[in-house]
Amino acid sequence: MKRIVFLLGFSSLLFSCSGEVKSQDVEGSGLVWEKKLLNIGAVLEENGTATADFYFVNKTDTLVLIEEVMTDCGCTVAEYSSDTIAQEKVGHVMITYDHQSRGGTFSKMIVVKTNVDPEGDSLFLEGVNVPYPKNPETHYKVKKGGLGFVFETNNLGTLFTNQTKIKPLDFYNFNDSPLQLNQVQKNIPEHMQVQMIPAVVQPGSRGVLEISYDPALKNDLGFIEETVDLSLISSEKIDLSLSFIAIIHEYFDPVPVNQLDSVPKLKISELEVDLGKISSGNKVSKVVTLENAGPHPLNLRKVVSNCACISLDIPTHELQAGQRVDLVFTFDPKGRRGIDHKTITFFSNDPLNPTQTVIIKSRID
Repeated sequence: MKRIVFLLGFSSLLFSCSGEVKSQDVEGSGLVWEKKLLNIGAVLEENGTATADFYFVNKTDTLVLIEEVMTDCGCTVAEYSSDTIAQEKVGHVMITYDHQSRGGTFSKMIVVKTNVDPEGDSLFLEGVNVPYPKNPETHYKVKKGGLGFVFETNNLGTLFTNQTKIKPLDFYNFNDSPLQLNQVQKNIPEHMQVQMIPAVVQPGSRGVLEISYDPALKNDLGFIEETVDLSLISSEKIDLSLSFIAIIHEYFDPVPVNQLDSVPKLKISELEVDLGKISSGNKVSKVVTLENAGPHPLNLRKVVSNCACISLDIPTHELQAGQRVDLVFTFDPKGRRGIDHKTITFFSNDPLNPTQTVIIKSRID
């Protein structure tokens, strides 16, 4: 059985009794959950069932009894504290998950009903089912350092700066010796963490490299492409290079209705620019006007094109309230023919439209 346990760090800081924290935590049922969503990563079929543990603290003014735990799938079975939980004491719900040979991502809901909240608290268990392939040799066709992977480049998808992304990469150990991560890693960037599950992967078996990617620490926006070099130990040291792509967006809290007119607003004169018929031998320049239509300063975090054939000239990335600036872009169609579409993407602190894209169309002779 694969057991994944999420332990509590019940410090005075986590469950502070200060007025501000308590007023937020106790809102609702009065049960303060360590986490209401657990992602258990990749669940390999050959490892059988997986378990995850949800913990809570009783912050009510009475004894709490878990009366029922409901799941939305027969693949999840719950065990939970059967005794009453006194004030400030910890309760526990353990979920056993059976993948049932299904492949792909999953999200399961668990509803915990108690004597203080008959409607119940909703918990969520997420992860990825990884069925065992009929032929590991052909399934894990990308070979690196005696390991087999499914993809040459790993897509992390769309990321937001307020949330770390966990990406499990399953692999097959084609080496003749056990494999583990080197304790000394010199080339892993600050915004990424890597662990191997299990810690030692035997020859002729599968494992998972769990990649934790923090877009806030990456400190970049838009399309990201990078390579990470890992150091592994088998019968000898193995240098493993992994490629990743992602699209990062800055996260902004929802804007209250009464503040919609009190935020920076990026207004772009044209979101679609048609250059018409142009010659492949001539560069074409065009002006797009940017305006801060809001009452507070606007910061252009990043302005980028999807093609090196477009150069950008912008006088400033800081626009005061009501200020306008002209962005001049120049398109070099050299070596291109036919209908052509390019883009310029603007990332700003406009919380209503933090990412805007201008499409540039042309017909190249």
